[in-house]
Amino acid sequence: MRGTIGLIGRSQESARLAAVLAEQATTRSLVVTGEAGVGKTELLTHLATDAAGRGWQVLRSTCAEAEQQYPYSSLDQVLRHLEGHVGSLSDHQRHAIDVALGREAADGPAAVPTLGAAVLDLLNAAAVRSHCLVVVDDVHWADDAGAAVLVFVARRLGPGSRVAMVLGARTGEPTRIDTGGIDHLDLTPLDPPSAEQLLSALHPDLSPDQKSDVLDRAAGNPLAITELPAWPSTVGTTVGTTLHPAADPALPLPRRIEQVYARKLARLPADEQAELLLLALDGAAGPDGDAGYRPAAVEAARSSGLVDVRPATGRARFRHPLVRSAVIQTATPDQVRSAHARLAARHATDPLRHAFHLAAATTDPDDDVAGRLESAAADATRRGGASVAVHLLTRAADLTLRPGDRDRLLADAAFVAGQAGLLDAAEELLNRADRLAGDLSAPRSVLTAAYVVLYRDGAVQSAHRMLADVLRRRPDDVDPTTLHRAVTLLLTIGMYAADADLWHETEQIVDDHSAVLPPEILLYRDTWGDVLRHADGARTRLADAFATTGGEPWDVMRLAVSAYFVDALVEHRPVLRRLVEREADGGAVANVMTVLHLTVLDQVATGQWAEATATAERGIVLSERHGYRLFTYHYKAFLARALAQRGLTEQAHELGAVVEAWARPRGVGLLTQHVTAARLAAALTTGDHDTAWTDAVALAEPGSFRPYVHESHRTLLDHVLAAESTGHHTEARRHALAARAHAVDAVSPRMAMLSTAALAVTDTTDAAGELFAAAVASPASATYPFDTARVLLAYGMWARRQRANSQARALLTQAVDLFRTLGTRTWVDRAAHELGLTGLHERGEPMGLAHLTAQERTIAELAATGLTNKQIGARLYLSPRTIGTHLYRIFPKLGVTSRAALRDALAAAGPAAAPATPPDRSSD
Repeated sequence: MRGTIGLIGRSQESARLAAVLAEQATTRSLVVTGEAGVGKTELLTHLATDAAGRGWQVLRSTCAEAEQQYPYSSLDQVLRHLEGHVGSLSDHQRHAIDVALGREAADGPAAVPTLGAAVLDLLNAAAVRSHCLVVVDDVHWADDAGAAVLVFVARRLGPGSRVAMVLGARTGEPTRIDTGGIDHLDLTPLDPPSAEQLLSALHPDLSPDQKSDVLDRAAGNPLAITELPAWPSTVGTTVGTTLHPAADPALPLPRRIEQVYARKLARLPADEQAELLLLALDGAAGPDGDAGYRPAAVEAARSSGLVDVRPATGRARFRHPLVRSAVIQTATPDQVRSAHARLAARHATDPLRHAFHLAAATTDPDDDVAGRLESAAADATRRGGASVAVHLLTRAADLTLRPGDRDRLLADAAFVAGQAGLLDAAEELLNRADRLAGDLSAPRSVLTAAYVVLYRDGAVQSAHRMLADVLRRRPDDVDPTTLHRAVTLLLTIGMYAADADLWHETEQIVDDHSAVLPPEILLYRDTWGDVLRHADGARTRLADAFATTGGEPWDVMRLAVSAYFVDALVEHRPVLRRLVEREADGGAVANVMTVLHLTVLDQVATGQWAEATATAERGIVLSERHGYRLFTYHYKAFLARALAQRGLTEQAHELGAVVEAWARPRGVGLLTQHVTAARLAAALTTGDHDTAWTDAVALAEPGSFRPYVHESHRTLLDHVLAAESTGHHTEARRHALAARAHAVDAVSPRMAMLSTAALAVTDTTDAAGELFAAAVASPASATYPFDTARVLLAYGMWARRQRANSQARALLTQAVDLFRTLGTRTWVDRAAHELGLTGLHERGEPMGLAHLTAQERTIAELAATGLTNKQIGARLYLSPRTIGTHLYRIFPKLGVTSRAALRDALAAAGPAAAPATPPDRSSD
């Protein structure tokens, strides 16, 4: 495979790679995978040579294992190739590039889409002169942030692009890189004839028996074929006569090759061994960057085939990553520590690199070193590297001299681990702190334990009891940071429990410490709890808090929760979107999950029901991956609400039952009230008003609102409509008046609109018309189209009863159009029925393909092919009855009455998007 021999046995694979360069290429991106030594690098080199011969620019880089912990290290080499084109970028894109290269500081990392778009624009600018090929090898060792950007770019290189990207990755290596959506080429070992041909070309002097032995042990791996015969055994004969330890069949093949390299390393001069160790441990900027370590002497290593030296730059690089691992494995612990100490001095101006090398070089406790690691952890957190910060804080705890600092650092590491979605790591850090301190009831330990049992198990009562008890019993042992975190977690527990007794206990604790608590924690208490009592001025306080927050992801997330309770998410969407984009890969993942919860609620409230479903399904995957069971059911509760309002009531009921069966025994009142609200919405959607009234009363007794139960007042209009529809007129009026008395309108413009509408619905005088008009004219009406459509429907019904048919027709036509835009046929039919009672019938225009959900589109396409309901259900993991229900809704949306007509309707709409993957309901 090496040198002038050329590629042997890889004609099909090289042709597949070459297809990426073709003028009519169907894809411009590819991931090449295979075991160590199977020939990925050789193939990538062959591709690069081929591309250069065709006039392409080739940008090559290799990820290094030593660089994994440094954000954007895997992008560094690619970006430095493109320096000359940075001037073509916008200011914000240039800033994102400079932050990634470490040339500018920032409060947080650039969002993946921002940096990805900047890299894509740079590549397109470079490709104006000639096509551009990016080759990144060993991408399994890419850092999380850089890998996310590389994948972002690769997924956007479609046919016709002047840019191509090929990534090489080793199988069997742990990695968090998601290369889904990119074509893969999986390299397998050489077939026996090709393996024999390669061996004969490389080692022509071997006897037949020796060849047979090598081929047997190499198992088609080109690197093994290259290296195993080259080293004499301990008795001076070649491999095959007397078995060399490196060829021990009990060892995995990579370890056998590694031992061959180890024997070669042992024969090098001591100074070269030391230089190679520095090269192996550094890796800064990769093998071709200017920042990487330059060994002073490598001639013997080069002659032994361990390193290559590039003629143009004089830089040395390991012939294979297994050489690097052999260098580290054969060094003594003292040698490794000494090398790290030299590298720490070398990177004194780079906080993260300096900290990592310093941590590895230090064995005895050293408070100065611990302090530097703690500072580096804070820097890593700001750059979106929460998981890196956990490692640095844990190591700092190992090195500190003071037990109090050790406990604090372990507690900080556990806290950041929880925010990073690493519950197992948080629990292990808790156990470690307890073992070291011998104190299972220390406030910091209890804080972590409460966090874990809340989010993993939904144990709200236990978590609250643990925290409240330790704050009462050991107030003198609670430092300010632990106090702030503990009180915030108590407020979170109270929000989930939605239990008045727990809230009263929590509020007393907050009052006891209010003099030393920051104002944002008091804002959390006022908005997460009895918001009606504290609504006045809450939105102004929230805006001020957002303007002054330091940008820590958990602070932004908590303010976002407050924003939801006062209907201010719309104003802060850009901030939340940036948090999700920058923290989702290796950052504060737990905060991302919470923000996705809020995004679902925002999308449900603003009528983006298909988007809410997609967001919830994304969140379920994320929470299940990280073991946050509470979050998983949280998403399902909100998804039930979205399904109910869309008219998918059967699915909403099924999902709600799953959530209630889990949440009710645990006392997670927030989720059970959302399930009740979903049932209420479903009942109103289907016209089952008796059930709607039962659920409305479960959330709020007529004329009162339950403190700490947010759905008690947020379902105000639903309550009044259910009461009016079941003849409970007195109760409806009492509830509408109570909303005014409790200043529900002070919560937000949206609640003011709904409060005014509730008064209008229950008013029996001529003032009702003015109230309806005021509700429709509310500034919130444009933001919340479903609320507005229902108010228009109620207003039109009132106008019709007043014999104001002209006005009623105008209002009901608006309602029909809004419901049609939202894609809810049930509400369209109801408003159209009311419109028909005025003597004007709804225009019989179909809603169109754009109003099909992703799942409905998939079902329509399958039905159009002639599949039966049973066959479609088998493909999508749904019952035939559910398929029939979907088709019942699909036909009127498309204006068709038969499956045969579906084909014409779909064909007229043009090419379809790829069918959505059916949701995985196995965890339901």
